[in-house]
Amino acid sequence: MQATQAIADQTGFAPGDELFAIERIRTIDGEALILDRNFFLASAAEGLTPQIAEASIYNYLENTLGITIAMSKREITGERATDRDRELLDLDDVDYLAVVKSQTFDAQGTMIEYTQSRHRLDHFCFRSTAVRQNV
Repeated sequence: MQATQAIADQTGFAPGDELFAIERIRTIDGEALILDRNFFLASAAEGLTPQIAEASIYNYLENTLGITIAMSKREITGERATDRDRELLDLDDVDYLAVVKSQTFDAQGTMIEYTQSRHRLDHFCFRSTAVRQNV
């Protein structure tokens, strides 16, 4: 697909960029708990297929295409579940989801991926380690 202005505003890609759009549901113990929406820069993920997406996209990018994934920026928020979330996830009475938005960059600083992962809160955990280096 081609990035519209709305998609560019949401993701950080430029309007007109050619993208692969992927929607995946992650299950844990048979329950659909995470909805991933990925946009990959088509020029960075050349040859991406549904079969590759079902296995490991990062394995393909790094080990087949030779891309070095260098950095990711993440934002974590809580959002009300949408109709699409309710359609695809096992939400029961859950009204809010943990939403992780990520922009991933290669070693040249090019943004190659935007992901929004929508998690049912009772199965979500955030851990972080920060290392401060003397300058």
